[in-house]
Amino acid sequence: MAVVGIIGGDSNETAVLFLRMCQENGQRAIVDYYKMPEDNAIPIVAIDENRHEAPRIWILQETTNSAILHGDIFVMNVDSIKMPPRFEKGKLITYGFNMKASVTASSVSDESLQVCIQRGFESIKGSRFGPQEFKTDCPSFVSPLNLLGAVAACAVCDVLNLPDCE
Repeated sequence: MAVVGIIGGDSNETAVLFLRMCQENGQRAIVDYYKMPEDNAIPIVAIDENRHEAPRIWILQETTNSAILHGDIFVMNVDSIKMPPRFEKGKLITYGFNMKASVTASSVSDESLQVCIQRGFESIKGSRFGPQEFKTDCPSFVSPLNLLGAVAACAVCDVLNLPDCE
């Protein structure tokens, strides 16, 4: 189904959050590491796929040194990245607490996050998600920004059971 690579920030926490959401929604997934051409190992989450394949979906939490990234979908933190890396093709979905983010939070409490999809986007299977809100657990020790990145990527991978606006 998908191999998701996570670059920058606390990528390990984001990978664990992504994995937890997969498991909660009945998806078989594992966390592993993928060696980048620049000799860096990055965490990946492989959902029903060969974990040794190159990621096709990227969660970009901060600016990367990669001049050109290859992938199908880029889930980018617009709070931290002012100038996105170049990529040859692919869709861009943004997240963060920025008003321009596609996926943001309308409220944050001690143990939950009210996620708000402000601008619609399409998943890898072709589901179309329109503006909507839903609640997700956010323990106090978890970064809400990392959780937003994991939620956005899970929506893109059709892991979350969100209504399709067709």
